[in-house]
Amino acid sequence: MRYLPKLQQLKVFQQVIRSGSIRGAARALGQSQPAVSRTLRELEQTLETRLIVRGNQGMTLTETGRAFSQRMQFILEELERAADEIRQIDQFSQGAVAMGISSLLALTVFPALNDAFRTQLPHSTLLVKEGQLSMLLPALREGRLDFAVGTAGPGLPLDDLVREPLFNASFGIIARKGHPLAQATTFDALQNARWVLPETDMGYYQQLRLSANDFLPQLAETPVRTDSMISGLSLVLQSDYLTIVARAMQAPFGLQDQLCLLNIDGLPQAEYHVLYSQKSPLTFAARRLLDLLRHHCQAYDWH
Repeated sequence: MRYLPKLQQLKVFQQVIRSGSIRGAARALGQSQPAVSRTLRELEQTLETRLIVRGNQGMTLTETGRAFSQRMQFILEELERAADEIRQIDQFSQGAVAMGISSLLALTVFPALNDAFRTQLPHSTLLVKEGQLSMLLPALREGRLDFAVGTAGPGLPLDDLVREPLFNASFGIIARKGHPLAQATTFDALQNARWVLPETDMGYYQQLRLSANDFLPQLAETPVRTDSMISGLSLVLQSDYLTIVARAMQAPFGLQDQLCLLNIDGLPQAEYHVLYSQKSPLTFAARRLLDLLRHHCQAYDWH
C-alpha cells in the first residue's frame, strides 16, 4: 500500500456501514450514489483489497472490511477527541466528557461530583451512561466513553485497558419494612423468599455467585434477573422481593422509611475500579472529571 486512505474516504465508508447501503449513505451525506461508489472504489484501491460485497441480500462486509472498520472507527473517534481537546486548550470550548457508572455511584457521589465539575468547567458537556461494567465496555473500547467505573472480576477481558482501584464497598440484603423475613439473621431463613438479582454474572456478581454457591441453587423460586434499579426497587417495595445492594445505597431516593437492611453478614466486599484506554489519552476535561471522581470516592463512607 503506497498511500494512506483519505479522511473523506473513511467517513464515507463509515456512513455506508451505518446506513447499510450505498443509497442510504448517499442520502445521509448529501451526495450522489455514483460519488459514494467512486469514493469506496478509491478506498479499496488504496488498501488493495475488497471491503464490501454487494449481493441480492444487500451489502455485506468482507473479512478485511470488518477488520478495517473496527480500526477505522477508533481512528475517527481519536481525531474527534484530538480536535475537541485542541478547542479545550484554546478555551473556545471546554469540551465534552462521557463516563459510564454503576447505579451505586449514580445514587451516592454523582450529585456532588456533578456540582464540582460544573463549578470548575461550567461550559463542558457531561454525558453519563449508567449500567454494569460488562455493558459499558463496548462503548469504552469504541471511544464513546472516556472512562467507566464498575466492579472488574476475572471474567472480563481488560488487557487493553488501564484499571485503577477506586474504593471497596460492602453489600447487604434489603427488604421492605414489615417484610415477613425482615428479622432473619441467616441465609437459610431466606431460601423460600422471592429474589430479584442482577442480570450480569460478571465482576462483583460473579464473586457473589461463587460465595453463595451453596445458597442460591437451593432457592425455592427462580430469581428475577434485571440490571434496572427501578424494576428491582419496585419488586422489593410492592411484591415482597429481596435484593442485594451496596450498603451505601440501602435507602435510595429517600426511601429510608420504607426499606430495611437485613442483619445478615457474610457477603463479600466489592472492589470498584475506573477503567480507561491504554492507547487513547484522556482529554483535559476528562482528566479533570476523573480527578474529582477520585477525590469524592475517597471521601465517601462506603460502609
